[in-house]
Amino acid sequence: MRRALNVGFFVCVLACAVALYVRLQRHAPASTATAPAAVPPPAAPSPGPRLASAPSAPDAGHAHPSALLPEHALVQQIRALVKTEPQRAEALAREARRRFPEGVESDERDALLVDALINQQRIGAARDETYYYFDHHPDGRFAEHLVVMTGVHPH
Repeated sequence: MRRALNVGFFVCVLACAVALYVRLQRHAPASTATAPAAVPPPAAPSPGPRLASAPSAPDAGHAHPSALLPEHALVQQIRALVKTEPQRAEALAREARRRFPEGVESDERDALLVDALINQQRIGAARDETYYYFDHHPDGRFAEHLVVMTGVHPH
């Protein structure tokens, strides 16, 4: 009897996770399908035109390509890489958090960081980041998803 209850519970949790995943995929912005997979690094610094916000920076030509991306473009790139290249997605999410700590996209960025850690099978780190998420986004859009994925509940 106890085994049947455990199996039934596991099946219910799995069904909820699949339903949540399908729901999140259905509500994902349509622009994710057209987002570039990655920004290739420049082959060599060119004397071409520079971005309007970069002329005062002396090393703008030597900066990492993602250093010049706005917050929205970084989140799009993280979203595109979270399943295929979770280590790179984690690095970009941490960079975005450093550059845009209170950004408009911070809710999704922090949830994608948890997903990247889960995809690397770093569950302890994912749980830690979920606590961070609940501390910084108490009414976050991705709270239910993170509860299902990590088992961490908001305080």
